[in-house]
Amino acid sequence: VWYYDQMEMVYVSSQATFSELTERGVSRRRIRLVPRGVDTARFNPSKRNGLLDEQCNDREAVRLLYVGRVSKEKNLELLVSAFRSLIEDGTQAYLVVVGDGPYRETMEKALEGTPSIFLGYREGEDLAAIYASCDAFVFPSVTDTFGNVVLEAQASGLPVVVTDQGGPRENMLHGRTGIMVEGNSIAGLRDGILRLVTDPNMRRSM
Repeated sequence: VWYYDQMEMVYVSSQATFSELTERGVSRRRIRLVPRGVDTARFNPSKRNGLLDEQCNDREAVRLLYVGRVSKEKNLELLVSAFRSLIEDGTQAYLVVVGDGPYRETMEKALEGTPSIFLGYREGEDLAAIYASCDAFVFPSVTDTFGNVVLEAQASGLPVVVTDQGGPRENMLHGRTGIMVEGNSIAGLRDGILRLVTDPNMRRSM
């Protein structure tokens, strides 16, 4: 509060961040909500191509995508547990991970033996093609203030799974463009993913 009260104005990108600051004592009159956007010409379903066909050669399997920093604060441990559980139960799906970070090596080891693909850091048209070439987007973070990747995914034609905490939930329409699940819940995340994986009509409509 001491720090922010020295500012004439504080810009935030989500209502979640606005609420967090006001709850901690920052004056509402200092805060302005300014959401961000994405380039819908770049991130577009038309960018779908055969980029992942060689690595994802099971045409019946749903391609799940995560894009972002590969670190523990993104709740990727939950994603590992949820995905392993689905695969062990016979769910046909791939997990495509785009990004890098301190948790990558650990995550790769934890997912050994599963149909998971780590592509490292990507950008530009390459990234746009990866988005559009997947089937659903999963973002388990509960700490993000906005989550631009959630907009990029939807602009690319992907339904999204996000948690009920943080800014990303404000960037989707629950039941229309994706599914909102309980934060910090392996079971909730697993069930949300499973709904999209097993219901192609839902994915298409979203």
